[in-house]
Amino acid sequence: MEPDQIEEAIRTLTTYSAGNLLENNKNILELLLHNTSVHENRQTGQKSPTVKYIDFENLENNSFIAVSQFKVRILGTENHIYPDITLFLNGLPVAIIEAKSPKVKDPMGEAIEQLMRYSQQRTDEVLEGNKELFYFNQIMVATCRDTAKFGTITTRAEKHFYRWTDPYPLTVDDLTTGSSAPNDQQRLVAGMFSQQNLLDILKSFTLFMTLGSNTIKVVGRYQQFRAVKMILQRLKNGQSPKERGGIVWHTQGSGKSLTMMFLVREMKQDEELKQWKILFVTDRTDLEEQLSGTSDTIGYSVKVADRIRKLKTYLPGDSADLIMAMIHKFQEKAEVNYGIMEELNASHKILIMTDEAHRTQYSIMAANLQKAMPNATHIGFTGTPIEKNRKALWRLYRQIHHASGH
Repeated sequence: MEPDQIEEAIRTLTTYSAGNLLENNKNILELLLHNTSVHENRQTGQKSPTVKYIDFENLENNSFIAVSQFKVRILGTENHIYPDITLFLNGLPVAIIEAKSPKVKDPMGEAIEQLMRYSQQRTDEVLEGNKELFYFNQIMVATCRDTAKFGTITTRAEKHFYRWTDPYPLTVDDLTTGSSAPNDQQRLVAGMFSQQNLLDILKSFTLFMTLGSNTIKVVGRYQQFRAVKMILQRLKNGQSPKERGGIVWHTQGSGKSLTMMFLVREMKQDEELKQWKILFVTDRTDLEEQLSGTSDTIGYSVKVADRIRKLKTYLPGDSADLIMAMIHKFQEKAEVNYGIMEELNASHKILIMTDEAHRTQYSIMAANLQKAMPNATHIGFTGTPIEKNRKALWRLYRQIHHASGH
């Protein structure tokens, strides 16, 4: 690119709306993920070539720099703020880390309060921070000695700052800590700020979503990151539907639908998996509405099969659709005992994600689902202990064989 084109790309990234932190932060994330373009590549003549601010495919093409006590002027004053550690990705300040001494009465609370001050979120009356620094921010970290927690620009309370305790794909044993076990700070740094993990978190595990009247920014938690990465490995390396499938156990309220959405984002950006058809199966209307609402945040439209007729239209073919259906759509009312549905798609490139698998997997309708897509891979998401699922799986096995006459 020529110097004036570089300036054009920079202007695109630094043209802000008047002082709105959330809106500007959201717009910049969109640019980082989806890039921009210039009018022409003057060397080749190519029209509207893509300009990438971050190269997610080639790690070595990116610059990673950590700066201690980065000096930033408080606009409208002669004063400055000095974040303890600022992480720059290709010159963009994507993460701010605030460290406090354990001698402070409430070190984590003080660190979070400092982040709020730096981002000018405590008050509009007094100029005490620099919003523009945080237009680019993707992760905020508060830390004190062994403790470290992360949040986003919309995270205000300490209870919503979370630990990152698993350095996946590294293991805890991979962290060099001498005779003591690695602490939360070491685990978070290894898990969130290894170069590849940071790119992956920005690319697939960061989104904005609406809760009531509020828009919040969400960064996936370590268990969601690990689950998605392990599912991707199984999908790529498994030699059969059984080897590719499995069950993901979540505690109640820990974000199953978000994990599903993060998985979709990863699959749609992977050359091997982006052509797969994905089917979400639920057994409750509220779960269907929750998944549908969450899917809106990742930029992919979902076809809702609210009739058996629609389901039979959506499932055949090799198009890489996202489909959502209630489990009862897999029953044929015209047949005695809801007899086995006919085969609709024999492709191996189908992923069925079942929410609350302990309820929906184990019935004659689940046998219909298996019959309709015999080679599909099944991933179940559940909050029920795994031992209960084993018993339910055995019941399903007997039901399928009874229904099919074996």
